[in-house]
Amino acid sequence: MNGRLRRIFTVALAAITLTTTVACGLDGGHLLSAGVIYPSITPDMTAAGTRAVSHTFRFEGRERTISVAVAESLYQGARSSTKSAVRFGGSGSGEWIDEYYPAFIWDTEQDPFFSDLLAPLRDIRTSETLDLDRYAELLVAFVQSFEYRTGPDELEPKFPVETFADRSGDCDDKALLLAGLLAREGYDVAIMLFEPEQHVAVGVRTKGPCYRGTGYAFIETTSPGYIGMVPSELDGGITLESAPRVIPIGEGTVAYESGHEVAAILALLANADERITELRDAVSRADTEIAAARSHVDAEQARLESLRAGGRLDEHDAGVSAYNSLVSEFNASVETRNAIANDFNRWVEIQALIVDSAHDRPAAYRAARSF
Repeated sequence: MNGRLRRIFTVALAAITLTTTVACGLDGGHLLSAGVIYPSITPDMTAAGTRAVSHTFRFEGRERTISVAVAESLYQGARSSTKSAVRFGGSGSGEWIDEYYPAFIWDTEQDPFFSDLLAPLRDIRTSETLDLDRYAELLVAFVQSFEYRTGPDELEPKFPVETFADRSGDCDDKALLLAGLLAREGYDVAIMLFEPEQHVAVGVRTKGPCYRGTGYAFIETTSPGYIGMVPSELDGGITLESAPRVIPIGEGTVAYESGHEVAAILALLANADERITELRDAVSRADTEIAAARSHVDAEQARLESLRAGGRLDEHDAGVSAYNSLVSEFNASVETRNAIANDFNRWVEIQALIVDSAHDRPAAYRAARSF
């Protein structure tokens, strides 16, 4: 007679939201092209020794640890270097930016650092026979796992060696580190600069769906996500609406070829989001109906008990059939509600699996196909 309501399990998913500031100043640096002086590193030779930097991150279901000894002279030199560009003479007002970000990536003082950093990542590639797409995903997961940190004292970009040694950075810091790794491994990669939104992302050439006709798959570095997954909004409710300025990094030719799998995963995620919203509303409506039905059952039960207590057995017995019908309707409503709740829980599990598997595209795709 007392219908038992099954619990609805929910999963709280962290919103993929981002906030960034891109600062471009006007002084100091190394001359790369006529009319502009770009940032460069002068090692601080008074800083001796190395600093041991270890970072643990998750990739394809396992934790990985990368350890590198960073030369203190390089790190301190990078920290103290001027991060602004000086434009003079007849240089165009927008031309300098196309070499500004590459200057941070290709500074030759960082070559030994990048070699040391790539060595353990290549070891993972070799030991696990990662193909080119999975290796790109390894590099992406590695950089995405660093803490996203921004503040009033961190407006200018950092050199990649700083971001790694600090194990943190904002959007342009992390984008420069990732682009530097991908470019040195032969990928056709670019910096995507969203000037109105003050945001920086990375693009990798794709043979699948690309971002806004650029030919590149979008990579967000500030939080976990698949290659090709664009955040629905940045922190503060800002959305990426402008066409990005695409700044090629290096001359790599390797393209990402698993875009069709990511598209299938993201299509399932979008479906899950839609179904969860619909089913949450359906459960809410069902709960309201069940509460009303339960009220009718309780009222009729109280009436029958009052008749029995008053010795009015004929009236009591005459009402039993109607009461049982109310109970049957109530129980049927509970079963319907629980079926909706089960469907809701299933879609929540699908959503959680996709979001939690951003570092494991093959597993997410297998799961997507099974659904």
